[in-house]
Amino acid sequence: MSIKSQVPRIVLVDDDELMLKSLHRHFKISMEGAEILTFSSPKQFIESLDTLASIDIFVSDYLMPSINGVELINIVRRRYPQVLTVLLTGDTTGKVLCKSSISATFIIAKPFRREEFDEVITAFYRLNELPLREAIKRALNETFIENELPILLSKIEDIDLDFHKLEAMLEQEVLIQAKLFHLCNSAYVGLSTKQYSLSTAIKTLGVDLVSAIIVSVCYHNMVAARYDIANCEQLSDINFKKVKLLKELVHKLHDASIDSERVVFLQSLLFLGELGSEIAQLITESQCHSPQSCYIEKLHIALYTATLIGYESAITDQLYALINALETASSDCNATKLLLLIDTITNKEVNQTVINTFFDQKSQDWLELFYELRSKYFS
Repeated sequence: MSIKSQVPRIVLVDDDELMLKSLHRHFKISMEGAEILTFSSPKQFIESLDTLASIDIFVSDYLMPSINGVELINIVRRRYPQVLTVLLTGDTTGKVLCKSSISATFIIAKPFRREEFDEVITAFYRLNELPLREAIKRALNETFIENELPILLSKIEDIDLDFHKLEAMLEQEVLIQAKLFHLCNSAYVGLSTKQYSLSTAIKTLGVDLVSAIIVSVCYHNMVAARYDIANCEQLSDINFKKVKLLKELVHKLHDASIDSERVVFLQSLLFLGELGSEIAQLITESQCHSPQSCYIEKLHIALYTATLIGYESAITDQLYALINALETASSDCNATKLLLLIDTITNKEVNQTVINTFFDQKSQDWLELFYELRSKYFS
């Protein structure tokens, strides 16, 4: 995989000159050779837009004169659909979080820590290393940053929501779950440990805020809808069966090395890859050479999408591990093996390759449980 040869362009907008200098210094050290442009006001930046052919990373303060950072990010996204966007804010109210959840790839609280921007830089390089065609990248960016989930609107409006109703309603909505986990685990919220439980995410963000985020995302994407995937509902049902099978299998295995919540969360990201693959087929005419190459492209799409949304490197590292395991036919991680086993369940050729490659005689107990549950959920 090779990184694009062009020099990355970083744009920083903040009316605080000291903050601008601090950001410039950090990017200059961390991305040697990058072109870094600074603007001390939104007006100054907007007046320069026509001179900028591309922007790779865009960082904006939230509270500025005449136009706020969310509005500015929306302007940038319309012109540069593949840009990584960062919203800097000292405002910790739910209102700001709800507004920015649709537009910003990363939300970073002031004062920022260097490690937070290191994750942004890692995300940039990972996006550009993946061997996906530019048309597919562009479509994924435009689609998954603004997920279309209109079915949730009537549910939000028709029932008197409490915690338990909201949790039940979102149980199969993996795209919304991914958004909530992203927000819940962001530095902006400030939890001491990462959380991948839906109930914890709802408790942390609150029913009202979660409902507002859902409504905002739905309305926004009803306008921005681009593709009609005929079997989307079927794919969602299949993924839900995979999740249920996965949870039951992990429970019965009693393997302390496997984090049940984490692997279920990763399965949700793999579902994004499934949907992304459907979009790729709609916009390109070329076909994969084999079932395994198709599946690896799906993993690339899942990794690209997860990075684009702004997940920390700990999550994308695990998606990388799935790709590396298949490409090298080797893995010492039980969670990686288990995810490959479950996620390929509807792809018989790749599933059999996974079984032959990663499961030997010592794994017969695993396979017996897997076959039993496969018959239960995918008879």
